[in-house]
Amino acid sequence: MKGWFTKTHATLSFNIKAEVKKIVECGGRNIQSTGAIADIINDNFSDFETFKQRFNDAGAKQFGSGWVWLVRTPNNKFEITSTPNQNNPITSNSFPIMGNDVWEHAYYLKYQNRRPEYLKQWWNIVNWNEINKRLQMSIH
Repeated sequence: MKGWFTKTHATLSFNIKAEVKKIVECGGRNIQSTGAIADIINDNFSDFETFKQRFNDAGAKQFGSGWVWLVRTPNNKFEITSTPNQNNPITSNSFPIMGNDVWEHAYYLKYQNRRPEYLKQWWNIVNWNEINKRLQMSIH
């Protein structure tokens, strides 16, 4: 990923909320990952259920407002991470493949203080086509 910080990455940093919104637009109907991201998940996290549990755990443990992410690091590793408040993984030179907003505004009206339930239900609306596009963007 030498020279990875391009205009695209600068745009992502500026407008991360809109980019993350694409992850769930018109998503769902397929809770299991599909495409190249499915191979990445299986290779790096054993299987989809393990990945999902680790992602949900990271989101549930994020103290206060923040995000949980699947990122591609500058060393081409895939990791689950979280960031506080409006911070994002680009600030640590990682590329966000997938992110979930765990600020209370994202879930409070429907789930009140039940963030783990929100995280569990979030998988019903993930747009795996968009996740696969973002995976490809992270390669270039």
